[in-house]
Amino acid sequence: MPGSTGNAPLLAKGSTADLYVWGEGHVLKLFSERTPWHANEVAATRAAHKAGLPVPEAIDGLIEVGQREGIVFERVDGPIMTEYLQDHPVQVEHCARHAAELQIRTHSTEATQLPPLIEILHWSIEQAGPLEGATRRAVLDLLGGLPGGESLCHNDFHPSNIIVSRQGLVVIDWAIGTRGNPLADYARTWAVSRMWLDGLETGAPEQERLLWRRFWSIYLQRYGELRSSSAEALLPWQIVAAAASVTWDRSIASTEQRVSFVQAALCGAEHPWLSD
Repeated sequence: MPGSTGNAPLLAKGSTADLYVWGEGHVLKLFSERTPWHANEVAATRAAHKAGLPVPEAIDGLIEVGQREGIVFERVDGPIMTEYLQDHPVQVEHCARHAAELQIRTHSTEATQLPPLIEILHWSIEQAGPLEGATRRAVLDLLGGLPGGESLCHNDFHPSNIIVSRQGLVVIDWAIGTRGNPLADYARTWAVSRMWLDGLETGAPEQERLLWRRFWSIYLQRYGELRSSSAEALLPWQIVAAAASVTWDRSIASTEQRVSFVQAALCGAEHPWLSD
């Protein structure tokens, strides 16, 4: 592979990586910084692809390009689901239902070779500085009593990580793909949905707010239809997911809301995130 991007066309520029056209039918995801998660993204993407899930194939593993780490992927053309729904709002129910079905399909896949999610959650909660010490310890104690698992977990499964291609939905960005309990991954998506909707409350047009309220309502309902679980079984994972997100999603402005949810849920108090 070339030692620089040269004249490779830039497809997209993100906060952590840039995406380039890279030869026939391929793209290069070139990272801004080095982290151990890049190698994990290769491993998790390959595990998902080997299982027959709709993900881009990782072609050459982790490579060096211009002193930056990168991954070459099979090219998948199409908008991400967030962009697609902006132009096709009438497809919101179709997209929500099929995305939930795809997450269920992901959880039906074993991923014994990937790192355990519980260990990553434990580390993330330990690093969650905005949580008071007693609250952090309570969440860690709660996590210690929860069951692990061998299911493939994406851990960032939401519309911005799903491409709507001509061949169907394709899941991207497997950097924190792990093995774990399906409820843990579902709770993470639930936490993303709460942060997502909170973020629309300040300044977003009413039409956009209505679209995403409908999307998340249908999504969560469809997942529950396909994999039923009691509110009592899900709540501990929701607490854990919200606590871990304080570390995972530092750039999102809802830190105080997440902390207040964790504190309220631990003591059985009411909170807006559990009102619908």
